[in-house]
Amino acid sequence: MSTARALAWNTGVQMIGKVASTILGVLVVGLMTRLLGQEGFGMYSTANAFFQVFGIILDLGLNVMLVQMLGEHAGDRAYEDRAVRATFSLRTIMAGIILTGAAFVGLAMPYPPVLKFAIFAIWGSFFFSSLSQIVIGVHQRHLKMHVVAIAEVAGRIVLLAGVLLAKYLGWGLIPIVTFVSLGGLTNFLILTLIANRYSSIALVWDPEFWKTILKRSWPIGVSILFNLVYFKADTLILSMIRSFSEVGVYGAAYRVLEILITIPFMYTGVLLPMLARAWIEKHHERFQSLYRNSLVAMLLLAMPMLGGVYVLGDRVMTTVAGNDFADSGSVLKILMIAAVMIFVGTVSSHVIVALDLQKKMLPVYFVVAAITLIGYLVCIPIYGMWGAAWLTVFSETCVAIAATWISVQKSGTRLFALPYLKIFFATIVMVLVTQLVKQMWLPIPILVGAISYTLIILGIGVIPPETMKEVLSLRRGSAPSPDAL
Repeated sequence: MSTARALAWNTGVQMIGKVASTILGVLVVGLMTRLLGQEGFGMYSTANAFFQVFGIILDLGLNVMLVQMLGEHAGDRAYEDRAVRATFSLRTIMAGIILTGAAFVGLAMPYPPVLKFAIFAIWGSFFFSSLSQIVIGVHQRHLKMHVVAIAEVAGRIVLLAGVLLAKYLGWGLIPIVTFVSLGGLTNFLILTLIANRYSSIALVWDPEFWKTILKRSWPIGVSILFNLVYFKADTLILSMIRSFSEVGVYGAAYRVLEILITIPFMYTGVLLPMLARAWIEKHHERFQSLYRNSLVAMLLLAMPMLGGVYVLGDRVMTTVAGNDFADSGSVLKILMIAAVMIFVGTVSSHVIVALDLQKKMLPVYFVVAAITLIGYLVCIPIYGMWGAAWLTVFSETCVAIAATWISVQKSGTRLFALPYLKIFFATIVMVLVTQLVKQMWLPIPILVGAISYTLIILGIGVIPPETMKEVLSLRRGSAPSPDAL
């Protein structure tokens, strides 16, 4: 199976699963915002952001590096089994120590008692999620991303059932975040049970391999530490300076952003082993083609989302979260600019990993993190969530530009402006068309916008005809073989 079709197939099944899980996620958010209100949802957002800081600290780039190393040793089952077992064990030890310690750190924070209990209740969500990231690397290597989609949907179903039960019984914040943890456990169990069919998930003691992977992954880990400053410090600072109601409004919009940006990470998770293998085997033309086409693919997805939120963001947020969260729509319009930058930056940052140039980005992350943190401390007390949103745009734009510049220069890739201009044109037309029907029943402008954008993209030839034929080919075998790529 061709590379284009393999990427399309794996991304496609993930997208189908993501549509289902997003629908479930929207239902969950809608129920939670109505059950908890602005203040209660603000506490949930704070507990979530608090643990995300520690979750990012323990990441250390292990899952990204595991996928790259498996791609470099494609076909070597003995190496894969050792790498998976050792990395899974290291992550389990680190997660147990760091996340448990984080829960106790929460007791010292200037939060009300109910929020401190919520931090303990949501511990399981982050523990199992951190382990799931390693297991997902196995599924990425074997191009079994339908399993990841199924597991995510199953976890969301458990969470939705729990929130419905909480609504029926009149339960509050603590039981709801406990169900968040149960959803994470469900996701992890499905991923692990199926991954054991074609890999080996077990706990081992392998300090030698730990040294090997940490030696390669530490620049990614440091980069991620800087990332957490500008990606999560905003919510934490907001929670300490402003009301939990404002945190709730900001958190509802931010939750939508977090859901959307899983798309580029799903795509690049499949892309990374292909890039690593192409670069090591000195197939530079293939490498450059993968990079160019991936940037176009990400903008094809991100730009209509930005245009759609610009027209319908307020209506979407009030429909999902209720009238108390009307301002979330305006915040979301700002954060969607950051989302576009994340779509681009995620591809370029994975190209940097494939090129083994992670250290080149460290000064960029450090400078951006320092400037953004100062900006948060200055602007959030004055402008609140609006200052936080615009500083998020600033930081993600700087990182995306720097990562793309370094990737292009070091890989020798030539980027052509015409596809991006066509995407921009199609988005503008979509916005104008959607504006004409935006007051109608909400599904109608969404559908009109999607159809108009698709027709324009196909009509002006953003996607080459040969690529379309390759992706839509009806050749035998729906699932690609990882060793054929």
